[in-house]
Amino acid sequence: MIFVKTFKGYEDKPAEIDNAVNTWILRNKVEVVGLQTVLSHEHGGRAGSGDLLFTVMYKADQPIA
Repeated sequence: MIFVKTFKGYEDKPAEIDNAVNTWILRNKVEVVGLQTVLSHEHGGRAGSGDLLFTVMYKADQPIA
């Protein structure tokens, strides 16, 4: 079956989310069939940085946390 796993990070720290996604893929030995990203930035927001979301689509027998 195909499942999705979503990761959330911050646009000013892309290396952190890249590391989280890559570590999860390697640890779980999943077959990735797709990857989508989206950036949500609010100019003048208090955080000064927008959200960065990665959605990994992968094949597995059951969802992996």
